[in-house]
Amino acid sequence: MKSIYKKIIFIISAIALFSVIVGVVKYSLTYIENNPEKYLPTQK
Repeated sequence: MKSIYKKIIFIISAIALFSVIVGVVKYSLTYIENNPEKYLPTQK
């Protein structure tokens, strides 16, 4: 019975961690797109 709880907790924590990483990546990409001159080399 306890092993089932451990599996559920592990799955929930893994999903939470994955969603946090995805959110950070999406936020970073939108921030870089909004401020391209800071991160991307200027093409002249």
